[in-house]
Amino acid sequence: MLMPLLDHFRPPLESRAPWSSICSFWVVAVARQLNRGLPKDRYRAFATTNLGSQVEADVSEFEFGDGPPVHERNGHGGLATVSSPTAVATFEPNVPDDFAVRINDLRDDMRLVGAIEFVSPANKDRERHRRQFLAKCVGYLDADVGLVMIDVVTNRTANLHNELMEVLAGPARTRLPDVPTYVAAYRSTHDVRQRIDTWPYAAAVGQPIPSVPLVLRNGPSVTLELEQPYIEALADHNL
Repeated sequence: MLMPLLDHFRPPLESRAPWSSICSFWVVAVARQLNRGLPKDRYRAFATTNLGSQVEADVSEFEFGDGPPVHERNGHGGLATVSSPTAVATFEPNVPDDFAVRINDLRDDMRLVGAIEFVSPANKDRERHRRQFLAKCVGYLDADVGLVMIDVVTNRTANLHNELMEVLAGPARTRLPDVPTYVAAYRSTHDVRQRIDTWPYAAAVGQPIPSVPLVLRNGPSVTLELEQPYIEALADHNL
C-alpha cells in the first residue's frame, strides 16, 4: 500500500493533528520496525522525542530570598558549605528539538552505530538552529555512525542536506534541487582518510516517501522503509 506524503503544515491537516504528535508517533513506529528486523542479540533501536525550548516546564517555580550565607559542617571536620555567589549572567538556553531514532550495539558497550534524525520546523527556522543541527550530523559522521536525515517540513525552505554538503565540501552532484522536503542517508568510513557516501532523494508532497539505506557502524546495511511507519502514525491520528 502506497501512501503519499501529506502536507502537515498547512490547512486542513495543520489544525487536525499537530506535527509534533505525528512525528513522535512516526519516530516510535520506525524504532519498532527496526527492532523487529535487526538481530535482537546485537542491536536495539530507541526512540527520542524532545520539543526543546518550545515546551515550558510543568513544574512549580520557587523564589528564594537573598539571605545571608548558610554555614554548615558535617561534624567530621569537613568543608563548610555556603550559598552560591551571584551569577555572572542568567539566561534561558536554546535547547533544540530532537526527534530521532538511535541504534546501539549491545555487543559493543551500547556504542551508537546508527541515527535517524527527523527535522523539525525549529531546526530550520534560524541560522543558529541550523548550525546546531548540522554540528550534530557532523559529529555522527566523524564517529562513523550511519545517518539518515528525514525532512518533510514544508513551511521552512532551508535544505539542511545541501547545507551539510556545503559544510563537508561535498561535490555538486551531492546537492538536491532546491526543494524543502527530502530524505538523505550517509555512510562515513575512516581508512587513510575519511570518506562519505550519500544517498539524497527528494520527498515531494503527494508522492510516496523514498526508502534509503541505513548503514550501521561496523555492521550491516539495511533498507529503511519509511512508508509503513508513516502510515501507522497517520492511522493513530485517524488520518
